[in-house]
Amino acid sequence: MNLHSNLQYPLFKFLSEEFTGSYYQNELTCLNRMLILYHNRYVFSIYDDAGNYLDDYEKYLEKPLNFWYLAAFKRERIEIVRKRMYFLLKNNRQIFDQLLARKDYSSWEAKKQTILEIYRWLENLPSGIQLPSDLDINRWKREIKTALTPFLSVSTQTISAKSSKSSVYEHFCQILSGADQEEKQQKFERLISVLTQEQWISPTDNDGIYRFRNTGRGARLQLAALYFVLNNQGHIAQELMATQIAALFDSWLSHHISRDSFVKAFQPEQQDAFNCSVRQPRHKYVQDCKLLIRDL
Repeated sequence: MNLHSNLQYPLFKFLSEEFTGSYYQNELTCLNRMLILYHNRYVFSIYDDAGNYLDDYEKYLEKPLNFWYLAAFKRERIEIVRKRMYFLLKNNRQIFDQLLARKDYSSWEAKKQTILEIYRWLENLPSGIQLPSDLDINRWKREIKTALTPFLSVSTQTISAKSSKSSVYEHFCQILSGADQEEKQQKFERLISVLTQEQWISPTDNDGIYRFRNTGRGARLQLAALYFVLNNQGHIAQELMATQIAALFDSWLSHHISRDSFVKAFQPEQQDAFNCSVRQPRHKYVQDCKLLIRDL
């Protein structure tokens, strides 16, 4: 969703995601929406009024929206994220000013840094700020820390400079939860056994490499859901960036999915989309994976 100085975000794509509430999943998706609209005003406005953008954005967030056609849980999520962004804009506008002041405001790095600044501010919230009764700050911090850990882990340098350039993990089993490496290896072998029994994978001529048998359109979602459930049930001990997760899958799995598409499957906003209602297609993938690894 990164932008380029000579392009507008496609109108019909924007409207589609707007009306389905896709821009209000978390801080990242909400920032993307804000930057799309800011970019269009900055580049194309005939009034040259980009400087007033945050004022208009604040007024927009203050007004309630009526997504009556969406499921109740999704309407609730939209309201929560909008209230959070409004609270931020009212009490720490500098975060947004700093983002929009950057020449690369739409870049991946700019958004990561902004999310980090939001988290740091919430961790050290000034005592004079009055908290709305319907805003759960602790839940907010937990969600950022959990859903956006891949950004925070790099930005806060929780890994060394050497490992930030290339993962220190060479195999998928190393990021699994367990008391020691032997226990992690045993868990990985149980996972392989289950996937083989359920005909998700099959051995290849290369020792330790398995072929993913699903070559259909749902293959990427199937693997993304598997990682989501593993992570959600506490089987993933080390949170990594999407590129690192994809590389660790590649350490033991042979598949037909293109690299860009495969990496995208493990990005936070894609993983967060598995938190959905029973009516959503992704729900079935999640349920299948829960049954699959129930004895892991």
